[in-house]
Amino acid sequence: MNLTSIRGPRRKDTNDPTLEAKVRRLAACCADLRSYIENNEGALIDYGQRHRTGKPISASRAAGTVNQLVNTRMNKRRQMRWSPRGAHRVLQARAAVLDGRFGHQAIQLAA
Repeated sequence: MNLTSIRGPRRKDTNDPTLEAKVRRLAACCADLRSYIENNEGALIDYGQRHRTGKPISASRAAGTVNQLVNTRMNKRRQMRWSPRGAHRVLQARAAVLDGRFGHQAIQLAA
Protein backbone atom coordinates (compact mmCIF):
# COMPACT_ATOMS: atom_id res chain seq x y z
CA MET A 1 0.00 0.00 0.00
CA ASN A 2 1.43 3.40 -0.90
CA LEU A 3 1.08 6.69 0.97
CA THR A 4 -1.03 8.34 -1.76
CA SER A 5 -3.88 5.88 -1.23
CA ILE A 6 -3.81 6.58 2.51
CA ARG A 7 -3.53 10.39 2.37
CA GLY A 8 -5.71 10.91 -0.66
CA PRO A 9 -4.90 12.90 -3.79
CA ARG A 10 -2.09 15.45 -3.77
CA ARG A 11 -3.23 19.03 -3.20
CA LYS A 12 -2.70 21.60 -5.91
CA ASP A 13 -0.35 24.49 -5.42
CA THR A 14 -2.36 27.48 -4.12
CA ASN A 15 -0.28 29.84 -6.27
CA ASP A 16 -1.49 28.15 -9.45
CA PRO A 17 -3.02 30.85 -11.76
CA THR A 18 -5.65 28.45 -13.13
CA LEU A 19 -6.78 27.69 -9.59
CA GLU A 20 -7.09 31.40 -8.85
CA ALA A 21 -9.21 31.90 -11.99
CA LYS A 22 -11.47 29.01 -10.96
CA VAL A 23 -11.89 30.46 -7.46
CA ARG A 24 -12.78 33.89 -8.92
CA ARG A 25 -15.32 32.25 -11.25
CA LEU A 26 -16.83 30.29 -8.35
CA ALA A 27 -17.06 33.45 -6.24
CA ALA A 28 -18.78 35.30 -9.12
CA CYS A 29 -21.29 32.43 -9.57
CA CYS A 30 -22.00 32.43 -5.82
CA ALA A 31 -22.56 36.20 -5.89
CA ASP A 32 -24.95 35.81 -8.84
CA LEU A 33 -26.86 33.06 -7.03
CA ARG A 34 -27.13 35.16 -3.88
CA SER A 35 -28.38 38.14 -5.89
CA TYR A 36 -30.95 35.95 -7.67
CA ILE A 37 -32.24 34.53 -4.40
CA GLU A 38 -32.47 37.98 -2.78
CA ASN A 39 -34.26 39.47 -5.82
CA ASN A 40 -36.74 36.58 -6.13
CA GLU A 41 -37.26 35.70 -2.48
CA GLY A 42 -40.99 36.37 -2.63
CA ALA A 43 -41.49 34.03 -5.58
CA LEU A 44 -39.44 31.10 -4.26
CA ILE A 45 -41.43 28.16 -2.95
CA ASP A 46 -40.49 26.44 0.30
CA TYR A 47 -41.15 22.87 -0.79
CA GLY A 48 -40.19 21.47 2.61
CA GLN A 49 -42.84 23.60 4.32
CA ARG A 50 -45.45 22.61 1.72
CA HIS A 51 -44.61 18.93 2.24
CA ARG A 52 -44.86 19.22 6.03
CA THR A 53 -48.31 20.85 5.77
CA GLY A 54 -49.59 18.20 3.34
CA LYS A 55 -49.76 20.49 0.31
CA PRO A 56 -48.79 19.21 -3.13
CA ILE A 57 -45.22 19.89 -4.22
CA SER A 58 -45.44 18.86 -7.87
CA ALA A 59 -47.45 19.85 -10.89
CA SER A 60 -48.26 16.26 -11.83
CA ARG A 61 -51.92 16.69 -10.90
CA ALA A 62 -52.20 19.71 -13.20
CA ALA A 63 -50.38 17.89 -16.00
CA GLY A 64 -52.68 14.89 -15.60
CA THR A 65 -55.74 17.14 -15.82
CA VAL A 66 -54.45 18.78 -18.99
CA ASN A 67 -53.76 15.36 -20.54
CA GLN A 68 -57.25 14.18 -19.63
CA LEU A 69 -58.82 17.29 -21.16
CA VAL A 70 -56.85 16.99 -24.41
CA ASN A 71 -56.69 13.27 -25.04
CA THR A 72 -60.36 12.72 -25.85
CA ARG A 73 -60.46 15.10 -28.80
CA MET A 74 -56.88 14.96 -29.99
CA ASN A 75 -56.97 11.18 -30.38
CA LYS A 76 -56.12 10.55 -34.04
CA ARG A 77 -58.53 7.61 -34.30
CA ARG A 78 -61.57 9.84 -33.84
CA GLN A 79 -63.19 11.41 -36.89
CA MET A 80 -63.72 14.81 -35.27
CA ARG A 81 -60.47 16.30 -34.02
CA TRP A 82 -59.62 19.72 -32.70
CA SER A 83 -57.00 21.78 -34.42
CA PRO A 84 -54.10 22.65 -32.09
CA ARG A 85 -55.37 26.28 -32.01
CA GLY A 86 -58.90 25.20 -31.20
CA ALA A 87 -57.68 22.76 -28.55
CA HIS A 88 -55.69 25.53 -26.89
CA ARG A 89 -58.74 27.80 -26.75
CA VAL A 90 -61.01 25.10 -25.36
CA LEU A 91 -58.39 24.15 -22.76
CA GLN A 92 -58.18 27.76 -21.62
CA ALA A 93 -61.94 27.86 -21.19
CA ARG A 94 -62.12 24.47 -19.41
CA ALA A 95 -59.26 25.37 -17.08
CA ALA A 96 -60.98 28.66 -16.23
CA VAL A 97 -64.18 26.77 -15.39
CA LEU A 98 -62.33 24.23 -13.24
CA ASP A 99 -60.39 26.80 -11.20
CA GLY A 100 -63.32 29.19 -10.83
CA ARG A 101 -62.07 32.06 -13.01
CA PHE A 102 -64.93 31.51 -15.45
CA GLY A 103 -67.96 32.35 -13.41
CA HIS A 104 -71.43 33.77 -13.85
CA GLN A 105 -70.17 37.24 -14.82
CA ALA A 106 -68.08 35.86 -17.72
CA ILE A 107 -71.10 33.94 -19.03
CA GLN A 108 -73.23 37.10 -18.93
CA LEU A 109 -70.57 39.04 -20.83
CA ALA A 110 -70.38 36.38 -23.52
CA ALA A 111 -74.13 36.36 -24.13
